Amino acid sequence: MKKNINGKTKIIGIIGKNIENSLSPLIHNQIILKYSLNFCYLPFPVGETKLSKAIQGIKALNIKGVNITFPYKEKVIEFLDELEESAQRIGAVNTIVNNKGILTGYNTDVIGFKRSLQEDGKFAIKKKKKAVIFGAGGAARGVIYALLEEGIEEICIFNRTLERAKKIKRNLSSFFPRISINVFSLEEEDLKDKIKKAHLLVNTTSLGMAPQINNTPLPDKKLFHSNLLVCDLIYYPTKTLFLRQAERAGAKIINGLPMLVYQGIESFYLWTGIKPEGEEILEMIERGA
Repeated sequence: MKKNINGKTKIIGIIGKNIENSLSPLIHNQIILKYSLNFCYLPFPVGETKLSKAIQGIKALNIKGVNITFPYKEKVIEFLDELEESAQRIGAVNTIVNNKGILTGYNTDVIGFKRSLQEDGKFAIKKKKKAVIFGAGGAARGVIYALLEEGIEEICIFNRTLERAKKIKRNLSSFFPRISINVFSLEEEDLKDKIKKAHLLVNTTSLGMAPQINNTPLPDKKLFHSNLLVCDLIYYPTKTLFLRQAERAGAKIINGLPMLVYQGIESFYLWTGIKPEGEEILEMIERGA
């Protein structure tokens, strides 16, 4: 089955840096074909100095909406007209909807991460659970907010730049005052103790993604243990060094593909009003890859 492009075709897409290996075009165009929609999903690689113009271009070209990925989830906010409430709280956007020239930012990463933990990780996010998060960027904000919203007991954020982690704590603590949010630099001795007590370990950084496939946010592989669910938001390669080492230590692992699929479902719904099933999309990926 082929897709015919014509004068009425609506454009959606993804804006980011180094998005050559993104699966989002494959996912969304497969859904478009399945539902016989007159849409086309395109990749828009954008340099950091061109982000403002790229967002203006959404209006100028009447693009229906876009996903926003690394490293623009926080930076893009200043160029939008409106923010959905949770996106405003989180301080990061991964989906933009263009409604007659009004650009509204949403964060579907929250729903995507929750579903990936619950459905693929079989992990109940609840009290008396502790999480360690590597990274303090836009993706980390969505992950942390999801855990806070579900009532996790404690979150420890480890990041190379401590001030970025502190900013997340300041932004989110007021909404969840009863949950402990602690921040640390990656070099600190606390890492060993916090991972030992953790139930969930999440990498939200780009370490492990091409061209850094031999890198990991946790160089000491002895810190992994069998009581951990280890998540890496990277999905290409499908099993990073971080995940391979965790698996060898007996930990349960999931990569970023389920989260990508589930957040993509929510984005697609915002643009089209159609919400396909997650299993259906995963099958499409296998057929189309």
